[in-house]
Amino acid sequence: MKLGLRVKTVAVSLLFMSASAWADQQPDTSKLEQLGIEVMSIKPSGIEGVFELSTNQGIVYLSEDGEHLLAGSLYKLSTGAPENKTEQALQTLRKAKVAEHQDEMITYRSSKEKHVVTIFTDTTCGYCQRLHNNLGSYLDKGITVQYLAFPRGGLGSKGGRELQQAWCAKDGSEALSSLFNEQAISATTLCDNPVAQHYRLGQMLGVTGTPALILPDGRMLAGLRTPDAIINEIQAAR
Repeated sequence: MKLGLRVKTVAVSLLFMSASAWADQQPDTSKLEQLGIEVMSIKPSGIEGVFELSTNQGIVYLSEDGEHLLAGSLYKLSTGAPENKTEQALQTLRKAKVAEHQDEMITYRSSKEKHVVTIFTDTTCGYCQRLHNNLGSYLDKGITVQYLAFPRGGLGSKGGRELQQAWCAKDGSEALSSLFNEQAISATTLCDNPVAQHYRLGQMLGVTGTPALILPDGRMLAGLRTPDAIINEIQAAR
């Protein structure tokens, strides 16, 4: 069952007890399990009695008694700009999950590799097609592009079928390029392919459209970006 909660921004005061005082406590997650929400990790949120959970539906917050659930962005207020704790947690989660799925990606490696960018893509997405058709400019700038599948219309959509074909093909990179160029290929969709897992992964990591670019530090950029814009984002983080 999908969580079905809209994300809301929540500003939180700094006047909370130290997380170390209740770090050994654990919330009651039984109600989440009944909803089909898989909990992967639990940690203190910085708010007394509230925990940060990494789940198959992203980062959420749960009260210790398991009765109150918050799906939204948690901010820590300081003397400077508010600090988005939820996005920080998502960055860590994205980095870990991208590494876990490394061997399942279709990769176009730059001979001048300086940066590696992971992109959730859909062959029926116009901006994804434009990005791929200009792939040479990314490779020339030293950007290796590795793809994960994210059929926006679901696994049964045209994009879902084509992505499964690409991941089932003997040469996935050649097949995917053909599909981006709207050329039919003969590959099956019935192999043991990871497209369904990639789709669920994207939903977990906050992907709502394509292309969605995951930078090396776990930040996500939505939409088409030029090679220079990607490099600037990577360098700005450093």
